[in-house]
Amino acid sequence: MQYTDEYFIAEIQAGGSRQEQSIRRLYEQYFSMVRQNRQKYRTLDQDDLLTAYNSAVIALRRQLVNGVFRGDSTILTYLTRIFSNKCIDLIRQKNTHSTESLELVPEKAGDDDLLHRLAQSDQVKQAIRYLQELGEVCKQILLDSEYWGYSSEEIAERIGFANAGSVNSKKYSCLQKLRQMMTNSSS
Repeated sequence: MQYTDEYFIAEIQAGGSRQEQSIRRLYEQYFSMVRQNRQKYRTLDQDDLLTAYNSAVIALRRQLVNGVFRGDSTILTYLTRIFSNKCIDLIRQKNTHSTESLELVPEKAGDDDLLHRLAQSDQVKQAIRYLQELGEVCKQILLDSEYWGYSSEEIAERIGFANAGSVNSKKYSCLQKLRQMMTNSSS
């Protein structure tokens, strides 16, 4: 089944499990992009292309959630442009002497929220390490609330907490630990 742009926009902006399902569907619907671009980006191996595609889907999700995508093109066209930029970035990283220029799709500057700053930084591996160090409960609460857009009530139900207040309290504690980890690593 092919899903429409309107479906993806509405479901991703809805957050929670609806967003999670629609991201999976979007990912699968346009995954052929990786295979179709093997020849175009010959210097990238399959893992690089997958990395670029994953990054592109994440960037598209963020732009849909933040209202950056205006609908001037189709989601496929927009995703293709982001994917191309991600591939070019990977090629540049592999070949620092590259001088070609490409206009990047602008991304909205993030909120002052700690998790948004961390997620939008180039230090994704460090962010993953921090989340792993926080433990599974903190990792799930932070990802569910900040990445997937689940409400505190939904998170409480998903992880077996008594109520939304318990989730909010734990989330605050997790954010304090994360803030401390980031402070310690920058000094």
